[in-house]
Amino acid sequence: MTDMPLKGVVVIEFAIHGAGCAVGKVLADWGADVIKVETPSGDVARNSGLQLNLPCTEESNIHFEMLSGNKRSIVIDMKTETGREIMERLLAKANIFFSNFRMKALYKFGLDYESVSQRHPHIIWGHLSGYGTDGPLAGAPGFDVVSYWAKSGLLLDFTEKDSLPNTAPFGVGDFSAGAMLAGALAACLYQQEKTGRGQKVMNSLYGHAIWTAGSLVQSTQHGDQFPKTRKQAMSPFINSYRCKDEWFFCAVMDYAGKFPLLCEMIGRPELAEDPRFATLGAAQQNKPELIAIFDEWFADQPWEKVDRLLTEADIVHTKIAHFADIAEDPQAQANGYVYDFTTRTGGKDIMVSTPVKFGANEPAQHRNAPLLGEQTEEVLRELGYTETEIAAMQEAGAVRQHA
Repeated sequence: MTDMPLKGVVVIEFAIHGAGCAVGKVLADWGADVIKVETPSGDVARNSGLQLNLPCTEESNIHFEMLSGNKRSIVIDMKTETGREIMERLLAKANIFFSNFRMKALYKFGLDYESVSQRHPHIIWGHLSGYGTDGPLAGAPGFDVVSYWAKSGLLLDFTEKDSLPNTAPFGVGDFSAGAMLAGALAACLYQQEKTGRGQKVMNSLYGHAIWTAGSLVQSTQHGDQFPKTRKQAMSPFINSYRCKDEWFFCAVMDYAGKFPLLCEMIGRPELAEDPRFATLGAAQQNKPELIAIFDEWFADQPWEKVDRLLTEADIVHTKIAHFADIAEDPQAQANGYVYDFTTRTGGKDIMVSTPVKFGANEPAQHRNAPLLGEQTEEVLRELGYTETEIAAMQEAGAVRQHA
């Protein structure tokens, strides 16, 4: 197994839900020792699999495994003086602290950047919010389906024109925004190593959505309109088509170079010289008519033939898949993007990996996501507490070890 680049880096995850978990999962898969600090009631993400009709027990909780594999869990009650003292010891040994709790909660516990950096100037401090640090929604709660999908335009403008809003894809904004924050936190380790000082790092679901949709945010300020129909796609051949037995998507960026090949493919070479379609500018003005010509031809062709012809013309394309197809997709399996996973009880299920690979092209080694407080005593010993002190803390309810 390749030595992971963050081996030896200690990360304190004081976070909940998919977005918070995603930050720590990426850092853990990159080799960091991620200590997940949970309240006595635990991270609500432990139960989020129920919304996806997934098994959600201590023995089999594959959604939480995807979110928190390779981490350790310690349960402390931050409302107690002892709990806050333990957090101070954790911060003293850590490289990175991050959270997605609302700022008013972090201020209450003295875990805002100003307070933490004053006591621990070496700490890289990260925060993931719904809407950013300023403005009228700065303190508002946010989930990816609301802050990322609904407010950004992605939910409504990616629908077929004149249809209802889409059902928001669960967790997509959480994972992508969390991954970017993880990358930013890791980047700050370079400065920390050189200067011994930390940094304040922030991302938000809303801001991340605007970044991912940046091309469309710009285009709509210059006359582009959403939602669209496929008859008015951004380009005639950055579009979906249906052949006899499959829907597929093609993406032609070099219109001048590829359009004549497409015309030859359908037996209509004269279209390449037709002034209505000969240039991309002209084709954009006549999209419905051009798309209808290709719709008619593709509708009579089997996917096997279309796939072969597009491949021979070196045109980027793919059959349009469903989520359900991914688990059996040979491309996903070959790269370890999905792999067989063994639950705590020995059962088999499917696991999705973080996609970045280091060295060998294989998924990061997967250690079971921790049970609530599974490593509490282990971590407390590492912090220098004696067995007597740990027992007293548990008796007082300041910490909890999983039974």
